[in-house]
Amino acid sequence: MEYKQVLRGYYDTDKKVKAIDLLSNQPYYIEDRPDMKQRIERAINFKQLLAVYQRGTRNGFKYIEQKDYNNTADYHDNKHGIKPVKQTTMIDKPDDFIISDLKWKYLTRCINKGKNLMFVGPAGTGKTQIVFKAAERLNKQIFYFNLGSTQDVRSALIGNTYFKDGTYFEESAFVTAIKTPNSVILLDEISRANPEAWNILMPVLDVNIRKLRLDEKENSPVIDVADGVSFISTANIGFEYTAARMLDRALVDRFSVIEMDILNKEQEMKLLNIKYPNLDPKVNEALCDISFRIRMECERENGKLSSPIPTRMLLEAAEMSIDGFDIDETAELIIYPQYSDEGGTDSERIYIRQLVQKYVQKGDKEDLFTDNDFRALDNYDI
Repeated sequence: MEYKQVLRGYYDTDKKVKAIDLLSNQPYYIEDRPDMKQRIERAINFKQLLAVYQRGTRNGFKYIEQKDYNNTADYHDNKHGIKPVKQTTMIDKPDDFIISDLKWKYLTRCINKGKNLMFVGPAGTGKTQIVFKAAERLNKQIFYFNLGSTQDVRSALIGNTYFKDGTYFEESAFVTAIKTPNSVILLDEISRANPEAWNILMPVLDVNIRKLRLDEKENSPVIDVADGVSFISTANIGFEYTAARMLDRALVDRFSVIEMDILNKEQEMKLLNIKYPNLDPKVNEALCDISFRIRMECERENGKLSSPIPTRMLLEAAEMSIDGFDIDETAELIIYPQYSDEGGTDSERIYIRQLVQKYVQKGDKEDLFTDNDFRALDNYDI
């Protein structure tokens, strides 16, 4: 039997009966059809679908089970020239990176659909790295532009005009990128970019414009952004990033904005184990516990610390341990310098030193960080 419509009923937030036509994936309006409302409500109560078919010059109605519809869906969809609506399969996440399923699914979806996305969060949390990994998994060409270190933004985003035996204009790598269909353009550290870069990017990022004017070239031609191009940007947001600028609201509105995951202690330990399987398990836990306690102090009201240890620094500390540096040496080289020594004994650096000293190896390495040591740490105010 060929169905004209297959209606799935439901109650909306106001408890009103509504329906969707599964064949067209469109709403079915029943406000002025009390007979249909009654039929659909019955279908809701019995967890069924209401099928509509042609019976002579009038419509016939049949209640069907969901499983029965699933078995005939391809037939009906092909008959009507409509493709079935299917759930998007999530692209496998990289094995060496920890990100929530939801955010990974959204990132890959934005890239696949040529949409703009901005990752925000602390430095060193992997915002840039995950974009490269997503592009690789999706087999997309990626173009990287570090806006935070770009001095001559017009040259970097538009191009240069040269005068030698006449006038010659050379397009920028950015122009090449936006003309490449289905590519990923990574605008790194957009929060540190010169505001002139934002002005140039505004029409490029606008979904209704998607154009770049080459005003450095004769006659100022306009370049269209190619189909399927996705712009992914990263931004360090927070008072501790002194080189970051307050982003223009109009610029931010051209992106979907999501926060980068900040790993908890268990996730950090898992990441270190993935990256460095030969890392001593006790050193792994010690490093991640230091990171955890610093982060908790940063989040505490009137905390004594202003910034946590970036995941990037934690990975460097683990690699240094593999290379023969103990925790005290590692902290001296890469952790302490990140914290201010202003304020004498009340400085952030002194606080960090006191915390780290509780994890420093004493005596034989086999005695390093026993379970009793870790339980004793919970008695400290650090």
